[in-house]
Amino acid sequence: GKSLSAICRRFCGFQRQHIHDTIGIGDFMKLELLTYEKENLPRGWKPYYIYLIMVDHIEVGRIVLREGSNEERYYDGHIGYTIEKEYRGHHYSKDACLLLFDKAKEKGFKQLMITCSPDNIASRKIIESLPFKYLETKEVPACLKKDFDQGDYIKRIYCLDLEEL
Repeated sequence: GKSLSAICRRFCGFQRQHIHDTIGIGDFMKLELLTYEKENLPRGWKPYYIYLIMVDHIEVGRIVLREGSNEERYYDGHIGYTIEKEYRGHHYSKDACLLLFDKAKEKGFKQLMITCSPDNIASRKIIESLPFKYLETKEVPACLKKDFDQGDYIKRIYCLDLEEL
């Protein structure tokens, strides 16, 4: 099967729609802002946006855009995503990231960090299919481990320069 990206490039000329805080590729995928979390965050956390990943009006997952500098987002990234089990395998995470790049640019982001655990092969393939540059694999510092799941302390770290897109 062809990826959503390939289908959109062929049939839609990869046209993106910008409607309020909803962005999409043709009629297939849209990101709809669910919430902007900025109040009562845990100590040290920065505000973040949660978008629903909608495909043909069905929520297939969610993608998060976290505020903060590259240093602040070095180990958890500006971007996080999850796709519901029954919708995996359709490149929805990759396509949602592509849409999120435009949203991040609109919000003034110049670069984006993204990370994954070395053993998360699916996420690693998604990240490496996007224009991210691999920086290093590094252990999360002890002072930050409280914000990560136990055993999820080694991260592959990538950066994307949005101004080069």
